[in-house]
Amino acid sequence: MAKTKQIKKELALSYSKKLKESKGVIIVKPSKLNPNETNEFRKNLFDIDSQFNIVKNSIFKIALKDTNLPEVESLNGGEHAVLFMGEDIASASKALKKFSDNSKDKEGKSRIEIIAGILDGALLTKEQTIELAEMPDKNGSIAMILGILDQALSGVVNVLEDAPRSYVNILEQAFKE
Repeated sequence: MAKTKQIKKELALSYSKKLKESKGVIIVKPSKLNPNETNEFRKNLFDIDSQFNIVKNSIFKIALKDTNLPEVESLNGGEHAVLFMGEDIASASKALKKFSDNSKDKEGKSRIEIIAGILDGALLTKEQTIELAEMPDKNGSIAMILGILDQALSGVVNVLEDAPRSYVNILEQAFKE
């Protein structure tokens, strides 16, 4: 069905708004996904403040240009979908990787091909985009930082305890003799 100019403008504005609100995006090429699979994935993304949409290539290119984001060359042909990621980009990219791993065809080939990503206004290669899924998520990062702080504070406490402990040992030795 052909889209009117007004519908195309509204769609471009919608894409632009999502791009501005997103911390990053991942562009994928879906192949033969059924609506039930896609809707289930969208439900999973809701909790991590992310969205997955099939996009109209030409209109999405306009939205990228309007938001001063780099152009993605592969948007010239075929169907594409975009994962608009919220604050927790690692969790969203992990969810996409899991969805991709779980949606394989009869030959075992994934029906979702990651094309590229955009993070903080920079275009990411396919490999860099895949690496996002291997990063720790928000909770994992917080746990790692807290572990580092705990180790540092334990070291400080040990250093501070050493001086009084040494004085006590010296005094014990002096009074024993």
